[in-house]
Amino acid sequence: MNTQTLNLLDLERQTSQNSENTIDVHEELNNSCKSINESTVEPLVHVDMPPTSQNQQPSKKEEKEADKPKNEVTFKTHVTTLAHISVLIFVYVIIKLATNGDFEFFTWHPLLMAFGWMLLMTEGLLSINKYNTFWRQKTKGSFRVKVHFVTISGGYLLSTIGSAIVYINKEKLGKSHYQSWHALFGLIALISAIPPLINGLALWYNKELAIKKPKLVKFVHVLSGTSSFTFGALSLLLSVYTKWYKRKSNNSEFVFYLGFITLSFPVLWAIYGPSVKLFRVIKSYFSEEKAD
Repeated sequence: MNTQTLNLLDLERQTSQNSENTIDVHEELNNSCKSINESTVEPLVHVDMPPTSQNQQPSKKEEKEADKPKNEVTFKTHVTTLAHISVLIFVYVIIKLATNGDFEFFTWHPLLMAFGWMLLMTEGLLSINKYNTFWRQKTKGSFRVKVHFVTISGGYLLSTIGSAIVYINKEKLGKSHYQSWHALFGLIALISAIPPLINGLALWYNKELAIKKPKLVKFVHVLSGTSSFTFGALSLLLSVYTKWYKRKSNNSEFVFYLGFITLSFPVLWAIYGPSVKLFRVIKSYFSEEKAD
């Protein structure tokens, strides 16, 4: 072979080597690009994106509730505490009057009504009052509902027995029944308390009722319960004007005003909470109707 032929062969070998090197470089570049793409895309695949609902802006109501501290001690908290004290003072007054002089069969009536309607019923309403802050700080919502149910039921039972006693006593004395506003309001209170008790008992054993029609169930319960307690409160307020109260207190003005104030204040405050709730339920119901 001549020198020229050898040069041509060397040139071909160099060319083939260069092409192989070029292919290797391209492969390395492709592999590096793939690794870069994988390292870039992989974190995006594994990042947990928050749900769409969390990205939505909260409503004004949610913002207001979030900003408001839970179980905050306010002026209304102290008013509620004072209501508890007033209830105990009135019950104490009735106990002192009942033990003043001879203990008659009729005396069971004011005692049972004081413990039943004034103590248990009023405390039953205050047990779910949102301003009962100190109580709410130490208890859960489910427990407060149980206390509400038990105290209201127990209060109604004692009040019913107390009403039966005054009925039996008048039968013995041959007197007419329900001749005063005190007696009439008491009778209306006992009768009107039946629907909220049945409603509450049904919810106690069948909570699905509240889920199906929550606003309707809540409306009926709050309306009937508030109405019943209001009539009972009116009957209690008139009790300080009865002959028994005057006779047992020896017509003392101090005992009269003490009983009237310590009675009227807690029952009015107990009515305030469900009345506001009732107004909100009605307002919410009609606002939804307009929206539809």
